[in-house]
Amino acid sequence: MRNAASSYRRLRPALAVTVAAMGAVMLSPAPASAVSRPAIVAVAQDQLGNATRNRESPLGSGCNYYTGLFRSWKPSAGCPSSDGVQWRDSDWCADFAKYVWKNAGVPYADVPEGSGGILTGWASSFKDYGVKHGTWRTRASGYQPQPGDAVVFDWDQSGDIDHVGIVSSANSSTVYTIEGNSDDRIRTKSYARSNADIVGYSAPVGAASIRGT
Repeated sequence: MRNAASSYRRLRPALAVTVAAMGAVMLSPAPASAVSRPAIVAVAQDQLGNATRNRESPLGSGCNYYTGLFRSWKPSAGCPSSDGVQWRDSDWCADFAKYVWKNAGVPYADVPEGSGGILTGWASSFKDYGVKHGTWRTRASGYQPQPGDAVVFDWDQSGDIDHVGIVSSANSSTVYTIEGNSDDRIRTKSYARSNADIVGYSAPVGAASIRGT
């Protein structure tokens, strides 16, 4: 028995280290999963087909669901409510794009602009997001647009970003999009990739590239 007790005393420190190491492994958080580009496009497509909120109401009024969700300080006179959200009157392409990214789990898209979030009601904030996180690519760079990217536009090439949409797919010559606030509703659009109105693209943080998009 003395020999067994002596052996246990010698093994006890090693056992303690092993148990501590096992505890560290068990308590370590699992690695975050990558953002799914198809999931981003699926959210945009779901909203495109949602007849209760895929257009302004009344049409042409500026009243929309997405601004109401994110920017409660915008005016609401004459705007309806739905799903517990008071609709608000504003340009809303960026609010729609933010909704899509947020609901697809894009990192930092869930941070309110009043709490330091990069994404705001301005279309230019999507360029700011890409610049900050190293995912911004200009049209002139020859970057292959990817599903789930945000594409930003400058309609008059003045240097000011006017609009943002979500890339649904692209090929060697054309980029296809789903956009909010396009003629007062959510619409699918397509553009030549060489179109001078396209300023560039911001990819969601953590999204892997997809071949043959």
